[in-house]
Amino acid sequence: MRLNRYLAACGLGSRRNTEELIKAGFISVNGKIVKDFIDIDPKSAVVLYKGKSVRLESRLYFAFYKPPFVISSLKDDNYQCIGDFFNHLDVRIFTVGRLDYLSEGLIFITNDGLFANSVAHPSSKIKKIYLIKTQKQLDNSTLDALSKGTTLEDGFFKPLLIAFTENKLWIKLSMDSGRNRVIRRFFKKFNIDIQVLKRISIGGVKLGDLMPGEYRLLEKNEILQLTQSKR
Repeated sequence: MRLNRYLAACGLGSRRNTEELIKAGFISVNGKIVKDFIDIDPKSAVVLYKGKSVRLESRLYFAFYKPPFVISSLKDDNYQCIGDFFNHLDVRIFTVGRLDYLSEGLIFITNDGLFANSVAHPSSKIKKIYLIKTQKQLDNSTLDALSKGTTLEDGFFKPLLIAFTENKLWIKLSMDSGRNRVIRRFFKKFNIDIQVLKRISIGGVKLGDLMPGEYRLLEKNEILQLTQSKR
C-alpha cells in the first residue's frame, strides 16, 4: 500500500496533505525518515508521525467541514459531493445525517453503520447548534416570535434556543430535530431570508478551527459522548 494512501486512511488528511507531510520529513517507517511515496505493508510496518504511532483503525470516525455548494452524498455525477473528499479511503463510508446544498459546517463521516444510525436517528434527540446569518437584521419582536415556534407542513417546530450573537445579523439556534431543511422552512414561514446557515456543533462535538473541506478524526471521548448524548 502506498505510504501517502496509508496515512490518509489513518486520518492524517487527504492524500495531497499526507504527501506534504512525507516531503517535510515528518514520517518515519521502521525507524527511518521517509521522504518518498514508498509501498509499505500495513500489517507489519511501524509508521510514526512526529514520533507518534500511526495505525490503520478498523473503525473510522471523522468530523468534516462540509463547504457550501457540496452535496451531502458520497457520489454524484453532476455536483461536487462529500465523497470527493474521501475517495482515497478503501472502505465503505457513510455520512451521518445531512446538510443541504447551500448549508455548511459540521457533519460526521464514518464506516461504522451502527454509529451512523444511532447518531442520526430522530429518537437520539442529539442537540445541534447553528449560526445563521440573515439578509436583514431582525428586531427583538421577530426573534421573540421565532422563539415560540410555529406549525410547518410536517408539524410544529420550536428551537431549543434562539438568540442574537454580538453581531445581530447572526443568530445562534439550537435544536434536536432531524427533519429535512427544517431551519430554512422555519425561517421562510416568517419571511426571513437566510444568507448563511452553518452548523457548528453536534452533541457537544464542535466544528472548531476546521476550514471548509478539512476533516479530523474524532477523539474516543467524543465518540462516546455522541453515542450517549441526550438533550
